[in-house]
Amino acid sequence: MPEGDRPPSPADANTREQSPADVERQTPASTFAPGDPLPNLEMWVLVRKLGGGGFGEVWLARHEWRGLAAVKFCTDPKARHQLVTHERTVVARVMKHGGKHPNIVPLLECNLSGDIPWLMYEYVEGGTLAEAVAEWHSLSPPKRLGRAVRVLHAITGALGMFHRLNPPLIHRDLKPQNVLMAGSTPRITDFGIGGAALEVIRSEKNDPGSALAVEVPAILQNAGTSRYAPPEQRFGSPPSPRDDVYALGVLAYQLIRADLEADPGPDAARELRAMRIPSELTSLIASSLALDPDRRPKDASVWETHLATLIQKKTAARKPMPKPAEADNDAPTEEVSALSESEVTSALVSQMLTVAARGRWYTRPAGKPEAEWQFVITTPAEVRVSPGEVYRFSINSAATEENVQAIRMLVGLTSLRYLNLSYCAGVTDAALAHLKGFPGLRQLFLRGCQHITDAGLQQLHALADLETLELTDCPHVTANAVATLQAALPKCKILR
Repeated sequence: MPEGDRPPSPADANTREQSPADVERQTPASTFAPGDPLPNLEMWVLVRKLGGGGFGEVWLARHEWRGLAAVKFCTDPKARHQLVTHERTVVARVMKHGGKHPNIVPLLECNLSGDIPWLMYEYVEGGTLAEAVAEWHSLSPPKRLGRAVRVLHAITGALGMFHRLNPPLIHRDLKPQNVLMAGSTPRITDFGIGGAALEVIRSEKNDPGSALAVEVPAILQNAGTSRYAPPEQRFGSPPSPRDDVYALGVLAYQLIRADLEADPGPDAARELRAMRIPSELTSLIASSLALDPDRRPKDASVWETHLATLIQKKTAARKPMPKPAEADNDAPTEEVSALSESEVTSALVSQMLTVAARGRWYTRPAGKPEAEWQFVITTPAEVRVSPGEVYRFSINSAATEENVQAIRMLVGLTSLRYLNLSYCAGVTDAALAHLKGFPGLRQLFLRGCQHITDAGLQQLHALADLETLELTDCPHVTANAVATLQAALPKCKILR
């Protein structure tokens, strides 16, 4: 359940335990007492209060043979109404799917029909991600970045599972306090519940006959902590996976800086590049923070895929070094390589361009043709173009002619070296006319483009530096037109 913007506290549900005295100082008088049976589930006995807030109380409960669990009681009458009447379906879906991922704290049981509704979660010993990040300041930048990437990859895998459901389940209150650390394993808790209540409250606030228009419980007023909530969520938009994607962008920015008070502003990408953060991660964060939700990655699965690639290509296990006996016993942590000085310098004079066509955008260092292309982002999206880098674009085969025409927005980009338009029905002779504006093209692939003709090939004569052109399976291109093009581009290898 969202707990507002209060500082992270070990008294949060399922987090590191506090002493009874600490809990009593920080929370109101309890509705329950140690030794009380759990209402409507008497085999569970309450052990001690872990914390509380506007929503209610959180207790540690014990079963004779099933062990421990964390129980959240909804004691506020207004919040209780929302939970019982509007969130029942969400609760059922979280219970059904939440136990299937190792990075989700499962919702084990619930009672929504009693006088005091409650939700039972698996009890996780340890602190929150907020507490873990506070300890990252002493780490070296590569090691800190490595930990951030690993945590984010685990989180996005869990979010992605929920986002792929039909309909998707949205967390809507993703923040460090809602990520528990079971050792080094991050586990997301309070999935979807607060966001669903927030949506109902917003709709009812417009009803002058609703008591909720006057007073909303604090725990639900702050559902979707403002720092992590996208602009459209604050204005009552329906839940979307892109809500969580925005929160991921904020969270990633904070984890990299090891500062949970940091808010990414318009210069966030520049700041990250100045810290020598890999360009693919910087681009992912920047696109996730877009004010227009349509410009963000569609869901957390995009993050998961990108981070998996980054981990595979950019990490290297730290070599074990001899340590004196008194040195710390921190286990080896993978480190993520940083940007070079030249990449940092070039990033400071980069620009943002809009790629409106559907496809995939890649980059690699200029002057290094042997280097692998690094995937940056799925378009439509804004992309950063920097000196010292060259680019590749592969269009989606389902792109329409209008999508293909959108490539003309990149005319004049001499660093676009590789363009793959294969099997795209939207590629026409008119679309090929725009390619004259890309004199930097070295490789062009038009395989399976059914609608180009000899007239379209004539537009390619201006590409004097073209090295590879594929025209396989283009039924309306004749051998004579290919021969004429070959004569105009003697250095180009034409695949037919």
